[in-house]
Amino acid sequence: MTLSFSRVFRQCGASFLIGIILSRYFSFSFWLVLIISLLVYLLFLRPRLSSCSRKQRYAILLLIWLSFLLGQYRYFSFRDKLNQSAIKEEKQIEIEAPIIAEPILKTNYQRILIPHIVINTERFPVYQYGDILKIKGKIQPLQEFRSYSSILVSAKMSYPKIELVASGRFSFKKIALSFKNKIIHLLQKVIPEPQVSLLASIMFGGKHNLTVSLEEEIQKSGVSHIIVASGLHLSIITQMLFALLGVFCLGNLLNFILSGLFILGFSFMAGLTPSIIRAAIMAFLLVLSRFNFRLYNSFNALLLAGLIMVWFNPFLLFLDLGFQLSFLATAGILLFYPLWNRAPFWQQDFFHNWAAQIFKQTTLCCFSAMALVVPWLTFKTQNVSLIAPLTNVLVIPFVSLIMVGGFITALFSFLIYPLGLFFGFWLNFMMTYLLKIISYCAALPGAEIYIPSLLRWLIVPYYIFLFFYIRKRT
Repeated sequence: MTLSFSRVFRQCGASFLIGIILSRYFSFSFWLVLIISLLVYLLFLRPRLSSCSRKQRYAILLLIWLSFLLGQYRYFSFRDKLNQSAIKEEKQIEIEAPIIAEPILKTNYQRILIPHIVINTERFPVYQYGDILKIKGKIQPLQEFRSYSSILVSAKMSYPKIELVASGRFSFKKIALSFKNKIIHLLQKVIPEPQVSLLASIMFGGKHNLTVSLEEEIQKSGVSHIIVASGLHLSIITQMLFALLGVFCLGNLLNFILSGLFILGFSFMAGLTPSIIRAAIMAFLLVLSRFNFRLYNSFNALLLAGLIMVWFNPFLLFLDLGFQLSFLATAGILLFYPLWNRAPFWQQDFFHNWAAQIFKQTTLCCFSAMALVVPWLTFKTQNVSLIAPLTNVLVIPFVSLIMVGGFITALFSFLIYPLGLFFGFWLNFMMTYLLKIISYCAALPGAEIYIPSLLRWLIVPYYIFLFFYIRKRT
């Protein structure tokens, strides 16, 4: 009997990630690596490899050990390269540089990213992705690297003198961002504020002109994930795409090409955040499996997406909270949803009608994701939303309808304006409902509480318990 390729891949992938994580905090010697490998073998791998032949055990152990060393090598090589390009002293500079990510508009300022530098400047004039800017001002090094939309920066500038040198060159990403701005402009014609700003944030991620008070209410009510483009958004988009392509009965190759381009385009529109990159890789693997008529393994796809992203930027594991929460949420759904779905309570006849099915799926998805996300988010922020389970159950079922309705409303606003007004009326009704629920839940006493620093470390026994719980049930 031999281990499946899937299991060996998971073990090697986990070993690679462990190598990166431990390299962050420890300096390794050959003997330390050997001792760690021996302990991992005795505690976790020996029982699973007992049915394999001796040659197979040696081959698998060698692969796992090499994966660990590869993770260690990748972290140190990436860190050294990053340190060489880091800005380490405060000084006056005058440079020309391109904008390498879509500018973020806040209430009273604009955030721009150029290579290695984040810039806060006046809200107007509004700049675009790819624009070449001439910048003059004081640059200040950061104490440590920060990640903005998976881009690492080592310095900041506050309100420097900026001059537009040239507009951005033609690119697929620039076209996608222009298309997104056109959709938002069409929606603004038929839907008022603040509903349209929340709608744009739900459709494409980000905080498109959301007021500070609304941002706080979204955070307190525990639904911040609906305004972060993620797997939820891309899965809805992918399902819409499959349904649309199925109507036209196109060839398999053409379906594959169009699906790939659509996923890439939406990823650009959503800002290529770590969560959307992860979701895009998984969605592309799903499309590829359909093209090749192969089975799709969601957990392996999640792990592969993580390995690809961490290979290109190991610091995502430590500096990007969005990346961490996205993977924890997806892993939670993949691990706990099938287990809890088999519970006798959910098998009752009451849950067989479509409305109860929606409630069941929403509840299970929310609690499955929160099982892994909430403890880590509490550890990082020291705040926890007690009202989040209720708010998510009341809000999540409408996210799919809102996203589909947003694209339909924008389309008819462009083609047949009266129909755009009709769809916009119903979409505005749903957005008003969302705003009322968020506002009411955020205002409840104790909606969000502060967790003392010492209690944060309770996540250690909690995650250990979950580890053995999953091993026992699977």
